[in-house]
Amino acid sequence: MKRDEEVQKKKQKADLNLIVFKLLERGVRPSKMCEVLNLKKTALQYYLSTLKRNGFIKKVGYGVWEITKNYDPKEVQKSTQVAPAVIGEDLNLLKEDYVRAHAFMFTLKIPEIKDWNRREEILDNHAIKYISLGNLGGGQKLVFKGRNVHLKNNSIIVYEKSSYFSQFAKKAQQHSVYDYLKLIRSLEKFLGIDFSFKGHYKFKVSRQHYSLVKNALAKQYDEEGKKLSVYNAQGLWFIIDNSFNLHEAEAIHPKTALEDIEKVQDFFNELKINPMTTTEIKQNFTEINELLKQSSRSQVDTAMVLQQLDGNVKQIVKILGERK
Repeated sequence: MKRDEEVQKKKQKADLNLIVFKLLERGVRPSKMCEVLNLKKTALQYYLSTLKRNGFIKKVGYGVWEITKNYDPKEVQKSTQVAPAVIGEDLNLLKEDYVRAHAFMFTLKIPEIKDWNRREEILDNHAIKYISLGNLGGGQKLVFKGRNVHLKNNSIIVYEKSSYFSQFAKKAQQHSVYDYLKLIRSLEKFLGIDFSFKGHYKFKVSRQHYSLVKNALAKQYDEEGKKLSVYNAQGLWFIIDNSFNLHEAEAIHPKTALEDIEKVQDFFNELKINPMTTTEIKQNFTEINELLKQSSRSQVDTAMVLQQLDGNVKQIVKILGERK
């Protein structure tokens, strides 16, 4: 019964995407759609954003949208689900080992701007509330559209609070970048300043975390009340976390998190084809993690690390071969 309710919820969401698309096709304006569909503006914006991200529509004016291609429900199902900072009950519908991308920090390099060194005056003139960062590297901190924004001499730093869910990490990152650029354009209008270099924005993702939700290994660790932290030569990169009771296997290194979670996801996807017990997986993770820690602390010969890793891999291959 519960499964039927979940399927029905998904179907209703997919149907609403189609209904919104058809209403746009007929020239119905979004303001009228809210009345017809009994939707709040924020809810309607979710469906409009989904259709736009999938390339079905584009905005040509205030409240005016243009159809760019025929609606395909299969493409919509592949789109990333964006969760607000306060995560709700929809997470119960997430599949095992789906990716949650979060803790994004974006750094935007800005061109030389006239009177930017007097930006506190600009903020005061616009009656914008801010806090001087002082010892925290200087600059001003303000809250804009729910995000913490730091205005620096040569850059703008944005801390994203939302989580982005997708089957693939890169897709989730793309949607976070989409929201980030939309935020920067809104900030430009708000302050009356152009932060681009001749129409192009120079920015980087300075921090990002990716986790596999409802992960089997994470569930076992959480049930036993144990923690897991895995280090490599660059430092801490993988942990077991239970944020929002999601049993997450999480990659957290600021530079390699995207690539790391893709490798971890591939590993667990392979296990679904050639199963191992979570106890066997845990044993191998623990052995490798302890050896890496020891190597980092005492500079053990690299050959010893490789030898042990080779033994672990052979053990995994042996088990997979027997079960296949």
